[in-house]
Order: sequence, then structure tokens, then C-alpha cells
Amino acid sequence: MKGRTSNEQFRMQLETMVQTLRSEITGGQYQVGDYLPSEKMLASRFRFGNISVRKGLELLVEEGLIEKIPKVGNRVKSTHTRRVTLRLTCIAVTWRNCDLKRLLDMFHQKYPWITVEVTDFPGLSANHEPSNSDLFIIGELHFRQIVEYGFTRLFKPLTQSEDVHPLLTKQYMHEERLFFKPIVYSPIVLLYNKAHFRESGLAEPDGSWTWDDLIYAGEKLSQVEGRYGFCFHVPDINRWPMFLLQSGERFEWDGARLNNLKGTALLDSIKLLKRIMLNQKLFPSYLSESNQDFVKPFLEGKLSMTLLSYMGLNIFVQSDVEFDIAPVPFIQEPRSLMISSAIGIRSATPHMEEAGLFVQFLTEEQGQKTIQQYTTSIPSMRSLSPTDAGNELHRPARYGLYREMLFSLRTHTDLNLTSRELPLVFRHLKQYFANMIDEDELCEEIARVLSRE
Repeated sequence: MKGRTSNEQFRMQLETMVQTLRSEITGGQYQVGDYLPSEKMLASRFRFGNISVRKGLELLVEEGLIEKIPKVGNRVKSTHTRRVTLRLTCIAVTWRNCDLKRLLDMFHQKYPWITVEVTDFPGLSANHEPSNSDLFIIGELHFRQIVEYGFTRLFKPLTQSEDVHPLLTKQYMHEERLFFKPIVYSPIVLLYNKAHFRESGLAEPDGSWTWDDLIYAGEKLSQVEGRYGFCFHVPDINRWPMFLLQSGERFEWDGARLNNLKGTALLDSIKLLKRIMLNQKLFPSYLSESNQDFVKPFLEGKLSMTLLSYMGLNIFVQSDVEFDIAPVPFIQEPRSLMISSAIGIRSATPHMEEAGLFVQFLTEEQGQKTIQQYTTSIPSMRSLSPTDAGNELHRPARYGLYREMLFSLRTHTDLNLTSRELPLVFRHLKQYFANMIDEDELCEEIARVLSRE
């Protein structure tokens, strides 16, 4: 009808009104506790109807700039009339694992008076407290260091969410208090090339596979010239411990002295890992520096199987390789290692309210759905179904596998080792894998370095 404002014109007028009022509030024209002009006056000023004015004001309420006082008016809230800069320290893989840039853009759009500046997490040591940031995104092993070094006092206890699996929440609790809220998590899974299995006449991996099944299939896949059946970055702290977890045992002490590993399932799991690594019909003799070293060979068809997390799948979503995932093979019963990332607030931050808004954004519906839609990482909200992930990415057919693996997931904590002791164990495993020491010497050396006297 002639004279009626189009939808696009209406949207632009509404945006102009909201931006104008936002600028007046953040610019100091209205002080904390002041009331905006009445809806009738705003309607006259911006040439809108009362209903349209209310829509614009609702956006300012969502942003936290104003609050509606029933039967009184719209009052400017306290802490949002000034611009705030939050400092976020995070592990580098957060950019990929959570699509952090997209999340930051969305957060800045929703809360335009808050700017989040990001720096890389430098790691921790007993003699150096975490950097003086407002927010931290870390992994579960970093949180164990925070606990062991007595740094939990530096972080604000947070409220638990019923929509996060207890196994995940437990990783970031100390003395029955939650200090970091989980954002994403993943089991370690087996990534494989479907075409390679089909060409070799092999059935694809499934949940019944033991490591002997993998060895058999891997040797057959390696018969193709220029291809290896299986390989992974053994030194990774999220790889080699998985074999020990699959033993079903943990490190135990008699007083301050470690119980002998001889004759234990722990030692058997170490021997299995060595047998796989030294099998040149299966596993290449390759001095890898990181998990990234196996991305290119897999994409080029030179590697048929490897171990990775759902976070690692983000690297493969743009490829045209026909890949899928399966549970990792097992020794006695299905077990895999779970890894995760979580966010916490420094208790001394002068911007507690704004930091809380960012934590809420990342760990609740809007941020979690964005992570699910634009990454292969698993959001911490368990009410989000894998069938709702969307079609933006090339996901494996078995993407929803993680839900069936929850019963089998374990963490580094289950080994009963501190964050300091884990690398000490691997230092001697490397010598054993290289045949520099035998089994007896390995057991003796591990007992020596893990002595708690």
C-alpha cells in the first residue's frame, strides 16, 4: 500500500533509534539512574509508533544498558554507561576449537560497550601466578596445575549448570566448588579413511575393535605402496596416557613409595604401545613434533588411520577426503581419554559483572549453539543434540558417536598422577620405547622419580 514503510526501512529506522539512544547513554548524556524520555516522547522524536519504540527499548534492555521499571519508565542501569575492556587469556587452540573470532564478534555486537582483548596463555609454574587478566580459558590439565600450585584462591567460584554432564564439571571443581565452566569437550577417537578400507576389502572400524584388530587392519592397509595404516603423535599428553587408562589400573603408593609396576596391567599397556610403535608394517618411523604432522599425510592419502579429538576434526572439515570416526580400540573394555576447555573469572577483576556476561555468553545457549553450528567441537550443553549441528561443515557420518562413548570416558586424574609426575613418567617411557632401558629398568626408574619421600 502506498505510503507504508517497507520492512527494510523499518529495520533501518529502528537501528537508528537504538544506536542514537545507545550513544547518548554511553556518551554520558544520561547518568546512572536517570530515566529516558517517555515512550510517547520517543515515538514523536523518532517518528515511530509506541509498539515500535518498545521493540527498540527491548534491545537496550537485552544489552543491559537500561531496565524497565513497571508503571514508571526506562531507567539507565549502573555499570554500563562506560566502556569496559576485558582481558582474556586463552590457550591458542581456542581460536579454532570454539571459532573464537566469530564468538567475539557476536559478543561485541550484543554488548557494544564491552571490548574483549585476547592474549595467549603462557602456561603455569609454581613460582609464577597466572597473568593479571579478567578471564581465562584453559584445559583440564591446566586447572590441575592451578589446584596443585594453590592458585584456586585467584579465581571466582561459579555456579554449576545442570545442563553440563557431571563428568565434565568434575574436572574443574576443587573442594566442592566449581572454578571454571566447561565450554567444549571431546573423547579421543579413531579417524580413518573410508576409501582405503573399501579398496582393501576391510570392514570399517567399530566399537568392538581391540588393538589387535587395528594392527591386523593397519598392516593390510600399509601394503599399498607409499601408505601407512596407522600413526599418531605419541608424545602428546592427550595420547600416550590413554593406553595407561585402558589398563583399568592406576599408579598406587605404599606410603611414599610407588608400588612395583612389574606384572601389572599398567605395564602391559605400555608394552602394547611399544609393540604398535615399533611395528614397521603398520607405524612409520617418523619423529613427529605435533599432531599437526599427521594432517597432511592423512589428507594426501598416505595415512589411513590416526588418533584425534573432535576439536582436531575442525582441520578436516574443508577437505574432500572420505573420512569417518570410530571409538578407539580397547584392551580389556572400552575406554578413551576425555579432554576439554573451560572459562573462569579472576576474583580480583574490577569488571566482575561484564566478565560474568562473557562467561554466560560462551556457556549458555547462544554461544553454545554457535560453537555447535560452526565447529566440530562438542559444546558442553548436553541438551544440544548432534542432529541440530547444521550443514555448514563436512562432518563425519558418525559425528554423534560421542554420546554413546560417555560411559567409557576417563581423564588424566584417573591415573592418580600429578601434572608434574605425568611428564616424568613419559621421559622414561621414551627410553624404553627406544630400547635404551628394559622393562625392569623402566619400572625401577619410574618408581624412583615418582617417590614421594
